Amino acid sequence: MLPRVAFQHCQIILPDAVLTDGAVVTNGRGIEHVSPRWDQIPAVDQILDLGGRYLAPGLIDLHIHGSNGVDVLDATADHLATLSRFLVKQGVTRYLPTTVPTDESSFVRVIEAVSHYRQRQPVNLAQVLGIHFEGPFVNPSRCGALRVEYIRDFSSATSADVFLDHALTTQIPIRMMTVAPEIQGGLALIRTLADHGYVVSIGHSQASFEVCEAASAAGARHVTHFPNALAPLHHRQPGVFGWALLNQNVTLDVIADGHHVDWRVIELINRLKGSNQMALISDAIAPAGLGDGVYQVWGETIEVTNGRTRNASGTIAGSVISLWDAVCNLWRRGYRLSDLFKMASLSPARVVGIDGLCGSIEKGKRADLICFDEAGAIHFVMVNGQMAYQAT
Repeated sequence: MLPRVAFQHCQIILPDAVLTDGAVVTNGRGIEHVSPRWDQIPAVDQILDLGGRYLAPGLIDLHIHGSNGVDVLDATADHLATLSRFLVKQGVTRYLPTTVPTDESSFVRVIEAVSHYRQRQPVNLAQVLGIHFEGPFVNPSRCGALRVEYIRDFSSATSADVFLDHALTTQIPIRMMTVAPEIQGGLALIRTLADHGYVVSIGHSQASFEVCEAASAAGARHVTHFPNALAPLHHRQPGVFGWALLNQNVTLDVIADGHHVDWRVIELINRLKGSNQMALISDAIAPAGLGDGVYQVWGETIEVTNGRTRNASGTIAGSVISLWDAVCNLWRRGYRLSDLFKMASLSPARVVGIDGLCGSIEKGKRADLICFDEAGAIHFVMVNGQMAYQAT
């Protein structure tokens, strides 16, 4: 029997409220009891007094290319363990390693590394959920920092064999792909991916509003790092930008690092979409956590200065924040914690269909928990009810 542990004297962050002096009971794997009163809990094996600190659900990062020197595109199973160990210290309890357009053999290598790691990943590290393929079926005119030589059309089913065959026969339960619906064969690709269980997201695109509507009907229901790498809003051509903000059946994600999107634009997005339809992502690359400097990423030189990435052409090339940084950035700007953890936990879980398993502090869900204080310092992180990180 795994021990039943009660956390008391804590501020519990729920999807729509904060319990100011409640208690949570875990049973070594999941959440067994949530109470607004710390003195109204069942018998347990251990009681931990959190001294009024916050207790929140673990973060879920849907878009992360790497951190701490690990690049998903080159990662082995051991590298993924290193990445998972680093991320859990940042409060991330589940994530989707994310690729960029590359050659076929590299896609195969990433798929096999993720599959191999998932079969043996420790239960007390940040859990790899699957893979997010950012491209290669995107618009070269909106490639951003993606390498244009690897971008392709969906001219035939064979152009997606590695995603429709290899990725489906390995231990990768969650598969997400960012697609530009306006490319040749884009709508057919979206239908095919959706039929094969992919979460399809629109990104690196300059699709018209009407093409976005057709993409939605085909199975696309999310937008990647909004509004980056999209055609800007025009009063006669609303495009993906206007469509995503107006369509209440579409979710989107945002990089809140102060470089990718102006804080006032994030406020505008939040007012129009709300925390139920808006997720936070890191879009972190391998130099995240290493500080300013010059790095080799995806075959090119990336300079990091004052936390901003820049490739040789001057384009932003991913971020160097953690998802926890994104949460704290918006917390300092007055966003409610209950909304922030919807954006960083529950909304991402809904995007990939695991909100019944995790994403919020509720009875029956996995005990993925973060304890932190008013200064934003993380004191401990639990994954699957197991202590994964404790600050010294």
